[in-house]
Amino acid sequence: MKGLNKFLIIGIMVFTVSCATTVEIPKDVTYDYDVNVNLTALKTYDLRPVSTTVGIENLMLERIKTAIDSELMFKNIKKTSNNPDFFIAIYGVRSKLFTTAWRGPDADLIVEKGKLILKFVDPKSNQVIWWGESRAILDPDMNPEHETKMVKEVVHRILQKFPPASAS
Repeated sequence: MKGLNKFLIIGIMVFTVSCATTVEIPKDVTYDYDVNVNLTALKTYDLRPVSTTVGIENLMLERIKTAIDSELMFKNIKKTSNNPDFFIAIYGVRSKLFTTAWRGPDADLIVEKGKLILKFVDPKSNQVIWWGESRAILDPDMNPEHETKMVKEVVHRILQKFPPASAS
């Protein structure tokens, strides 16, 4: 009986630890793009300033920016503030508890809880030329290491869709 109790306690502990260290990331990505724009010709970008109403606090926003920079550098797309080919607008809601509305220069936008949206905007026309989004659990109680890992994975999945194969 004592052996069974020890086995049960160890099993519960292993299960609890494994659940606590697993980051569950939804795998779906939605995207769309302007078929009249040659997306493969885009080689430089800059980030649009992010409004404080977007729903992402500063540390999470820095994780997202770092992940974007890393992914686009891998695709040989360079960040520059000097006449970039496109801007990236970042939208998201960190909290699991609410949805936010964004009124910005590019349009009204409802951002659902746990969603990250990246919009690529033409600097001349101010029109969206590509966008991608994915749901992510941006839980305020998650530890920073897991958040960083999750953000890298979500941004990677979104930017895998850029440029689309049919855009070349």
